[in-house]
Amino acid sequence: MSKNLPYWFIREGEKLIQCSKADFDQAVREGKSVKYRTYANKRAERTADLLEESRMRLLNNPQIPTKFRQTLTDPVKVVQVQVIDVADPEFWNKEARNPKYQTFLNENK
Repeated sequence: MSKNLPYWFIREGEKLIQCSKADFDQAVREGKSVKYRTYANKRAERTADLLEESRMRLLNNPQIPTKFRQTLTDPVKVVQVQVIDVADPEFWNKEARNPKYQTFLNENK
């Protein structure tokens, strides 16, 4: 994530209304369209916007299962977008320290 302070917005039509984190989370739970700023780069932000569009299309479908709808209205899951650049050595160094990989490596020694 960027070192800048985060910004949360609620979409009303074409407008973006800046809001607090609490208001943003409430809007996500209510199934409103939102936008989060301050991703690491423009590519991640564009990906997040595309995911938000697809999330809203799914939420507008009344036939989706309740459990799936709950996932789509969980604020933590809505904001966590990670775009992996295969050639990024920092990502792979950080990912290699993930405990799930350490357990696998220790079992195969």
